[in-house]
Amino acid sequence: MSHKLPPQLPRYLVQACYLIFFLGIGWRFVHWVDLLAAGLDPGYPRPSAIDGFLPISGLAGLRYWLQSGELFPVHPAAALILLAALLSGLLLKRGFCSWVCPVFPISEGLWRLGRRLFGRNFAPPFWLDLPLRGLKYLLLGFFLVEVGWMMPLPALRAFLASNYHVIADVRLLEFFRHPSLLLSIILLLLALLCLLVQMAWCRYLCPYGALLGLASLLSLGKIGRAENLCIRCGLCSARCPAWLPVRDRKVIRSPECYACYRCVHNCPAPGAVTFRFLQRRALPSWLFALLLVGLFLGVATIGRFTGHWTGRVPDSAIMRLLGMP
Repeated sequence: MSHKLPPQLPRYLVQACYLIFFLGIGWRFVHWVDLLAAGLDPGYPRPSAIDGFLPISGLAGLRYWLQSGELFPVHPAAALILLAALLSGLLLKRGFCSWVCPVFPISEGLWRLGRRLFGRNFAPPFWLDLPLRGLKYLLLGFFLVEVGWMMPLPALRAFLASNYHVIADVRLLEFFRHPSLLLSIILLLLALLCLLVQMAWCRYLCPYGALLGLASLLSLGKIGRAENLCIRCGLCSARCPAWLPVRDRKVIRSPECYACYRCVHNCPAPGAVTFRFLQRRALPSWLFALLLVGLFLGVATIGRFTGHWTGRVPDSAIMRLLGMP
């Protein structure tokens, strides 16, 4: 008796690999910081990929790079990772969100758990859902104005060179290692919200997702529906975690589309719903995975070969900022 592999397997495998990767670099970074704080030599360099958790640093570094022509040597990987994410948005919609970002599988697991616990997920009425979706764009607008527009170039350079920015990664680590009561309450409320509402964080609050959503409006790849093959069963729309009306559209241009392939894989009519590149070639999920992972690996590899991936702050400077002599 033959057993078919789950159609979502490519996405689950990519998510699992990235989660393992993030846990690995997170453990190495924690060990690196603890040894430096103890005045010891870690014996290995700081894992540069940890810069991926510094999106504001990435935005500031990318703007400085574009305006000055120089990639600032403090947390340069943050700018390169943000650049790769933006390129993925221009090519593969919000594939970064649903295939790479560690928050997406956590959110997905929470709403699935919520459905099991409560028998369903909940959806705000349209009059409330629409302004709530605007919150992430307001947050994005704040960062774009403050970092990407209002700050003069000399002030931006001073920020990137500041002690605060040099150890921004360590500060972020300590922020989550020793959370305040307020942060703990906020995280619990967010977890509860994600239990009740599908992809609540991604849908309403994530400014990174908002930025990629805007970039994805120009994406060369989009979900499309072939009307001559569609049987109008509505499963594509029903399975969409972004609640998009896939059944009623020929092409999904919405910035809310995660390119998660749930609509594609739940369509019972072969070829009716596909992810198409330049509205021509249908991309199977395994090829989508290769393109997305290859893009990020390519940017990281180019950064390494050109000497722009690893920051140029010596460990001694980090030790001094951490309070060591």
